[in-house]
Amino acid sequence: MTARSGASPKTLVDAMQASFEISLRAPEGVTDPVALLWTDADGQWRPLLAPLRNALPHLYMLGAYHPDAREGPVIWLKCVVDRTLPQVSPPPGTIPILYLPDVSRQDLRAGGDCPKYLQPLIELQYRGTMWHQRNGRDWTVEAFLTSDHGLGLDIASDTQTRQAMIRALPLLATEPVDGLRGRRLDADDFDKLVIGDPIRDLLSWLNAPKAFESRCDAGRWKTFREICFREFAFDPEQDGPTAAADALLNGDGKWDEVWQRFRDAPQVYAGLSQLLRQTHPRHLLVEPSRRPDVNEEQEERLRRELGALVSLPQSDACARVIALEEEHKERRGWVWMQLGESPLATALEPLTRLAQLVRTALGGTSPEAIAADYALKGWRCDRAALEALSIAALYAESALVARVVRTLYEPWLDKSARRFQELMTAVGVDPHKLAAGVSAEKDTCILFVDGLRFDVGCILQEQLEARGLHVRLTHRIAPLPTVTATAKPVASPAHAAFTGGPDSADFTPLLSRSQQPVTAARLRDEMARQGVEVIASDEVRLATGAEEGGWAEVGNFDKLGHVLGATVVREMKIEVEVIAERVTGLLSAGWLRIRVVTDHGWLVLPGGLPKIELPPYLVATKWNRCASVRGESTPAVPTYPWYWNEHLRIASPPGIGAFIANAEYAHGGLSLQECVIPEMIVERGEEPARAQIASISWRGMRCHVTVHTTAAGVRVDLRLNWRLAASSIVAAVKDLDRSGEANLVVSDDKHEGAGASIVALDRTGQVLDYKPTTVGEDS
Repeated sequence: MTARSGASPKTLVDAMQASFEISLRAPEGVTDPVALLWTDADGQWRPLLAPLRNALPHLYMLGAYHPDAREGPVIWLKCVVDRTLPQVSPPPGTIPILYLPDVSRQDLRAGGDCPKYLQPLIELQYRGTMWHQRNGRDWTVEAFLTSDHGLGLDIASDTQTRQAMIRALPLLATEPVDGLRGRRLDADDFDKLVIGDPIRDLLSWLNAPKAFESRCDAGRWKTFREICFREFAFDPEQDGPTAAADALLNGDGKWDEVWQRFRDAPQVYAGLSQLLRQTHPRHLLVEPSRRPDVNEEQEERLRRELGALVSLPQSDACARVIALEEEHKERRGWVWMQLGESPLATALEPLTRLAQLVRTALGGTSPEAIAADYALKGWRCDRAALEALSIAALYAESALVARVVRTLYEPWLDKSARRFQELMTAVGVDPHKLAAGVSAEKDTCILFVDGLRFDVGCILQEQLEARGLHVRLTHRIAPLPTVTATAKPVASPAHAAFTGGPDSADFTPLLSRSQQPVTAARLRDEMARQGVEVIASDEVRLATGAEEGGWAEVGNFDKLGHVLGATVVREMKIEVEVIAERVTGLLSAGWLRIRVVTDHGWLVLPGGLPKIELPPYLVATKWNRCASVRGESTPAVPTYPWYWNEHLRIASPPGIGAFIANAEYAHGGLSLQECVIPEMIVERGEEPARAQIASISWRGMRCHVTVHTTAAGVRVDLRLNWRLAASSIVAAVKDLDRSGEANLVVSDDKHEGAGASIVALDRTGQVLDYKPTTVGEDS
C-alpha cells in the first residue's frame, strides 16, 4: 500500500486504504503485525468487498471455501497468515487483511466464551492488530463516513438515511467524495447515488461485467441498457464490453467524461486496464495516454536504455538519464502510473535529479567548509538516490534501478569521501576538536535517534514543519570512528563523565569514576545521576521541569540498515513518521523544545561498497568501515586517532571502501554521509486558539450565543453545514464582545425549524467549536 499522508482521500476505498495503513504501523520496538483483523458484527461492510478486492489483493474474507475469491473458513485464513498456502498467501513483506463479517471484536476478546469456530483466531489479536476506532469500538459504516479519521461527511442521523446509506455503499466506494462535501447528506442524496450516475455504472460494468450483472435485477439491467444506448450509443447486452472499450479508446464526446472518471480512481476499475489491452486504435489521432500498450512499449524501451547505460562512464550515463527524462516524463501524468504500470518512468524522476546533482563536486578548503557545503546542498544527492531506490523497491524493476543508481552515485560518493579524508588529515586539523558534545538544558528533551543520516534528517524536518512545528536544523561532525559505541556517549549530556581506556578494540569508552565500559544502561544511569530525566522508549512522560532537561530515544535506522542492506530504503518513510510522532508526543507532554541528535550517518550502495584488503594480523578488531590497529602495526590504509584516546589508532578504508566484502550498508569511516550529522531544535508553533460554545438561546430569528475562550478575535456564525462557510444563514458573522457573547440574526425566515450549527471561528476562519441547534427554537 502507498501512504496518503496529508492528502484528502478521493473515494471511500482510498480512505479505507489509508486507515488500514495507519492501523498496520507498528510502534518502535514492536515487530510488524502478522495480520490486520477487520471485525464487522452486523456484516455492514460486506457490500463493499467487491471494489475493495480490486484495490487490495491481500484482502481475505471469512466465509465458505472459495480460494479464487480469497474467501475461506478460519483454518484457511490461519494458513494464509502463516504463509503455508503459497498459491494464495500475500507476497513477503505484505500484511494480509482479514475481513470477519458477523464477528465482533468482543467475540474474539471473550476468550473461552468465544464461539469455537472462531477460537483459532483469538491469538491473532496479539500477533496481529485490529482495525477499530480510536475509542476501541468496531468501525461501523456510519462511524467511518462521518469521522474525521474516515471521510468526515456530514450525514443526517435518521433511520431512513442510515438505510439508504447502506444501500448505496457499493457505489460510495468509487464516488469522488468531494461531490458529497459541503452539505448535510440525507436519504435522498444516497438514493440518487444508486440511480443517478450512468458513468459510474458503466465503469463498474466494464471493470467486472459478470459481477455487475449479477447485482442487477431485470428492471435495473433494462434501465442500464436503455441509458447506455441513449447516452453512449451502444447496447451492453448486444455489443458487449469489447465495443464499449473500443469506444472508450477511440471515441470522444461523452466517452471523454467516462475516461476522466476512470482517471480519477483507476485502482477501483483496475479490470478496465486489461480490457483496453485487447482493444486497438482505429485511427492515428488516438491519445497515446489512453493506450496501455503504448505505455508498455515505452516502459520496455526505457528498460533497455537504462540497462545499456550502466556500462557507460558516469558523465555519459548522467547525460543519457537526463535525455531519457525528457522522453518519458509525460508518462508520469498518465493513468497507468497510478496503476503501478510505469515503475521505470516513476523512478526516472529522482534518477534525473541524481544525474544532475552528481555533476557538481562539493567545495571547501577545510573539513568545516566541505561539511557546510554538504549540509547546504550535497545531501540532495543522497536523497535522490534513496528516493529512486525506494520507488523501485516496490516493483520487479528494483535490480535495474539499483544498478543505475550505482553507476551515477558511486563515483560522486567516492570522490567526495576522498576529498573529505584529505582535508581531515591536513596539517593542523584535529578531528577530536571538530566533534562537539551535547549539553543539557532545562525544559529541553534530547531525543536520540540512532543513525539519523543528514538527508533523512531533512525529510524529518519537512514532516515536523508540516505538522505546524518550528524546526531549526544545523549540523555537527561525528567523532571517530563513526560507530554507536564511540559516538552515542558524545551525543549525550553526560559525555564529560567518560574517558578512553587503554584498549580501543570495541570502540567503547569507560566511565571515569568506575572504569567500567559505557553500556546503554550505564549511559542512562549516568545521565539520571546528573539530574537528566530519562524517559523510556514506550512512555511519554510529562515534563517535570528537571534542571538538566530530559533524554529519550527512538528510531531503528541503524538496526534496519545492518539487517536489510540497501533495501533499508523501504523502511525510511515509516521510520521518519515514527520519529515525528515521538517528537509530537513529547511536545504535547509539556516539553518546551525537543533537541534531536544522533551518533553517526551511514553509506548505502546497492551491490556493495568496494572491498579493501586489510590483513587481520595488523588489527585487533575489524568492522566494515573501521578497525582497531594492533600495537605498533602499520597497515597500508589511512589511520586516525580514536576520539576517546588519541594515542590509539583507528584504521579506515580510503574513499568508500569496506574491509568486509558485499557490504551494502556500513558506517564507521570517514565520509560526509557518516560524519556530517543533523541536529535540530523543535518547538511548538503558535499556541492554537481554543473556544467552547457554552450556551445558545433563541428569540424568534435572533440567536444569543455565549462562548468561553481566552483567544482574541473569535467570531461566531450560524451554518446549515458547520464545515462550509457558504452555508451561513445569518445576516453577518459577529465578533464576540468582551464578555464572550454575540447576537446573530437569521437573514431569511424560511430557515425557521431547520437544523443548523453555531460555529466559533478564529481569526483565520478555522472552526474552533460547533454546536447543533434548531433555528428559532430554544437549545
